[in-house]
Amino acid sequence: MKVMMNFINKTLKGGVFFLIPLILTYVLLGKVIRIIHPVAFKISQSLHDDQEKVLDFSYVMAIILVIILCFVLGLVASSSVGVTFVTWIENNILTMFPAYRLMKSTFQSAAGIRENKDLPVVLVPMDGLVLGFLVDELPEGDKLVFVPGSPDPWSGNLIIYKSSQVKPTNMTQPEALRILKQTGIGETDKFIKSIYQNKVE
Repeated sequence: MKVMMNFINKTLKGGVFFLIPLILTYVLLGKVIRIIHPVAFKISQSLHDDQEKVLDFSYVMAIILVIILCFVLGLVASSSVGVTFVTWIENNILTMFPAYRLMKSTFQSAAGIRENKDLPVVLVPMDGLVLGFLVDELPEGDKLVFVPGSPDPWSGNLIIYKSSQVKPTNMTQPEALRILKQTGIGETDKFIKSIYQNKVE
């Protein structure tokens, strides 16, 4: 009975963490389409006289406009002016959010864009051992580590550790993020293996 309850509990949690990103994506796309829909509706009116067809086609047109907008913004972002603008925003605004670099590299990896290398996954001491991402190595020899939360790895803290306290792991960034999002469910063996291969003194 206990085994069955544990199985049900883990399965439900896994389902929740699988469903949340889908819901967030659906909500975000829905908001974007609602913003663009009035423009799409006007375009549809100019192409159709039948009001019923106009309403149906307007949503298709809104999706097409979103795709075109993403393509145009992609062209702008790849231009010299776009790169300068994005770099300025990253250096002056987005640096206030510790998880930005982690989030950016994760999305780039998922999209097949490899502009930046993944942040190295490390183990650091904090009431035991925790997973962290090595952000930078400071001139004094100390290391700047982003210690993420779980199950939300996008929130966390930037902490300066002595070099001797930071131990590398053989984990990749996507693997570490998956462990954090799933609160270790189904990935315990990999996490424990990394801990005992890289003990922090």
